[in-house]
Amino acid sequence: MPQNQDVYRVPKVAADYARQSKLYPPEQAILRLIMSDLETARMLDLGVGGGRTTLHFARVVREYVGADYSESMILECRKRFAAHPDRLTFVVCDARSMQMFPSGCFDFILFSFNGIDYVNHPDRLTILKEIQRIGRPGAWFCFSSHNLNSCAQLFEWHRMISLKPKFVARTAKRLVLRFVYNWHINAATVKRSQYLMFNDGAHSGRLLTYYIRPEEQVIQLSQGFTEVRVFSSVSGAEIVGQSELQRVEDAWLYYLCKVKC
Repeated sequence: MPQNQDVYRVPKVAADYARQSKLYPPEQAILRLIMSDLETARMLDLGVGGGRTTLHFARVVREYVGADYSESMILECRKRFAAHPDRLTFVVCDARSMQMFPSGCFDFILFSFNGIDYVNHPDRLTILKEIQRIGRPGAWFCFSSHNLNSCAQLFEWHRMISLKPKFVARTAKRLVLRFVYNWHINAATVKRSQYLMFNDGAHSGRLLTYYIRPEEQVIQLSQGFTEVRVFSSVSGAEIVGQSELQRVEDAWLYYLCKVKC
């Protein structure tokens, strides 16, 4: 979406991302899980931002390509890793159209920090098709995405408001998100939706963000991917079973799967 892309092109925003360096618990868990496959892997790090994940993945793969649709982000990465070996490459590339990459050329594709959530629904499906195309059969694909289950606290009165003094600031923030940024969305809409775009206050309320139910995300992936696994963003633990997927309320989740053969 143009308004989202404009935010990420701001040099100050890119510079802020370039100061980040830690891996989140599910990223650590997934890195350990697939480590044995990475030594010979050609990796694409989509939505690389300021290179937060580069620090951890580039050192273990055979070849590393970082890509982002923001020129400012790629400039930050090139500065940050200027002294690193030639097997690191950074390119400006929109995940919706990755014609610069031939089919089946990557062994591992990462799209972290919910980068896939800042396009609309048709574009999201296009991205998934492009990732399926450029991943070799059996290639790993890992990404994170916002969890619509977590939104009850923003749209259901009994979850939104607390009369306890220590939660006054949190309640005020939720009221602003609900009635200023998302006045057109009600609890019934959220409850019946499998996915939804709304303003969750990120970057001072300048972004629209895609939220999806975990079980719906698994269905989206079924067209081109297999062996789908889901991980908690809080603990990094794997979430197993349909009932757990329906109940989990982490703000976002990590998905690990393979490109269908």
